[in-house]
Amino acid sequence: MFQSLLVPLDGSSFSERTLTLAQNLARPHGAALHLAHVHISHPPDGLLSNTQFHYEGLDLAEYDRRDRANEKEYLATVEAQLGDELPVDSILLDGPVAEGVATYATRVGADLVLVTTHGRKGAKRMWLGSVADALLHLTHLPLLVLHPPPGGSIPFDASGFKHVFAPLDGSDLSATILEAASDLAEVSGAQITLGHVVHGPSGLAGHMFPMRADQLGDALRAAEDYLEAEAAQLRKKGFKVDIAVEAFDDAVTGITTMAKNLDADVIALATHGRGGLRRALAGSVADAVLHASALPLLIQRPLG
Repeated sequence: MFQSLLVPLDGSSFSERTLTLAQNLARPHGAALHLAHVHISHPPDGLLSNTQFHYEGLDLAEYDRRDRANEKEYLATVEAQLGDELPVDSILLDGPVAEGVATYATRVGADLVLVTTHGRKGAKRMWLGSVADALLHLTHLPLLVLHPPPGGSIPFDASGFKHVFAPLDGSDLSATILEAASDLAEVSGAQITLGHVVHGPSGLAGHMFPMRADQLGDALRAAEDYLEAEAAQLRKKGFKVDIAVEAFDDAVTGITTMAKNLDADVIALATHGRGGLRRALAGSVADAVLHASALPLLIQRPLG
């Protein structure tokens, strides 16, 4: 159950787009919304360095104070726009950005952090664009990563999600994403599809020898049995759950293709797993999916 959501903002219209989604995810249980912006001292846009700044006879400290005041005003304005339907607060943190967000998420007991991968650029900084990657290595909290596809269109429905696709690799660690995935499905009224990618028979997925047809059939059946066992546990809790198993030459292509074919609107996965059903959903797979798919990604680095 989501009770505390953190929304880092960088001042861009796209990061603010997450606010409507955050409100809709928070509303079913009256969860608190925590807004945060991380202040980073930097020379004004157009100046190449602090040295040039001082050479121009300008006061860098005064500029930084004004910049900080503007950021606080920005947060107060956004907070006021959200109204009083839900508990809302805002804070200006000090950088580095990822470290500041991760520390604050722990402090407020966030159940979910909504972060965009397309942010604001300025002299000597790029805000949230690179923060999502860094956060994966700093926190074990679930991250809902949102990024626009080429052309700037919005790839997610701010009213919530309808279909959560959760690929699993057979390991206990990969299944840790199911708690966050079911929480997301619960507040959105979404169905869940559990998926598994079996390495196909071509031998192009790092295998020296192709898989025989009978071996592939055994692998597909084993994967179905595994997913059915996981699905049964979720169905007992009242979720609508389907399973999907397909063979592909690599996990990333399989996950992104299956998500598209299933018409899923969010992919949920853990950042690494070990063993189980002939393959591991490695951290590099999660990273590749993050960059290969325009869909929102619910991602978590499990403990252990």
